[in-house]
Amino acid sequence: MSKCLSSSIIHSLEYLPHNAVVINSQGVIQFTNRKWKAFSHEYGLSPHKQWIGAYYSELLQDVIIDSDQWAKLYDSVKIILRREQQIYTSEFIIQTAYKGTRIFRLEIYPLLSDYYLEAAFIISLYDLGVFIEGTKMSGITSICSTCQPTQELIPICASCKSIRNSKDEWINIEHFLKHQLSLQFTHDICPDCVRQLYPQYARAFKN
Repeated sequence: MSKCLSSSIIHSLEYLPHNAVVINSQGVIQFTNRKWKAFSHEYGLSPHKQWIGAYYSELLQDVIIDSDQWAKLYDSVKIILRREQQIYTSEFIIQTAYKGTRIFRLEIYPLLSDYYLEAAFIISLYDLGVFIEGTKMSGITSICSTCQPTQELIPICASCKSIRNSKDEWINIEHFLKHQLSLQFTHDICPDCVRQLYPQYARAFKN
């Protein structure tokens, strides 16, 4: 995927505050950021050293304890890949090699970029703590209830890049990503904007 994704997208994925795996519309893993590699090693989620080219189901099929949960995850992700829903979020009981049985929240959402136009999706896992027998979990295998079934395309302004939501309101893309996809932002400035806004520093870039 590093050959397909621009350096700016890779940079953004590497500096996400959470672990991230990128899959394409066929469910094939295209990219894993450093946080995912550290996360999977810390919990012993997989013996695999190289995930690129593997199918997303291999990420968790050996560690999700309940086979019914696994089957529902598999079916639900296929709905996301077909773009019939925008976001998938769920909780699972996962048997980790190094930290015992724990509850994890899994999220899947689209990778949105002007520079990478093929359909791609981000998968991330969050540790919610130790699983205690009898613990009631919320949101197991549920497709995000706040998201309307998605159209094939998300309406975005060709000029200012605002996004039209389900209430026909135009909101900026940062607001959309933060509130609809639960993303966090840190501000940086890309080389093209440095050249435009601060030409005196443009020589710092080779190209």
